[in-house]
Amino acid sequence: MLNKLGKRLTNTLINNNQIDESERSLYEYGFFILLSNVIYVTITLILGSIFNIIIESMAFYIAFSLIRRYAGGFHASSEMKCTLITTISIFLCLLCTKLCETNNIQMPILIPTMIAAIYIFILCPLDTPEKPLTKEEYKYFRKISWLILLLIVLMISIGWYFKLEFIMYPCCMSLILESILLVLGKIKRLIKK
Repeated sequence: MLNKLGKRLTNTLINNNQIDESERSLYEYGFFILLSNVIYVTITLILGSIFNIIIESMAFYIAFSLIRRYAGGFHASSEMKCTLITTISIFLCLLCTKLCETNNIQMPILIPTMIAAIYIFILCPLDTPEKPLTKEEYKYFRKISWLILLLIVLMISIGWYFKLEFIMYPCCMSLILESILLVLGKIKRLIKK
């Protein structure tokens, strides 16, 4: 659906002579990414409103989007599966964030978060067979992933120390989800080999 809409928008720009045909794939991909982000931000905000954790939902989305973009991980085989899996993942992470805040379970969530951070540190970046990374890209994405991971761990530490649960819990959830996606992506890659 989003892919088709991205193609339609690109065709409109080409037909109106606003972009050149040679830029088609770039614009199609750009529109797809833009539309995906709009949909997932909307879903995150709606779920955040339902759970009454708007700030937390945006903190989760920002942290997860940053680490996901550079660390990679599991990718669904179709756009529909991707949308469904992403929506369920956002729902579960925000539900866990709400439960953590309600029950004030800081220490029990920090243990899986530390394990998740270690997995991310070791496995990132994980490319796909469809878009393998060159040696230079791998090094670049690894450095950026580690930097973002360090930033998120720092935010978790600040949140824990100053009792800012609205930052700590969503950042924990972002690392836990990303580590799961990295492990699943690694397993999927091994099965294909």
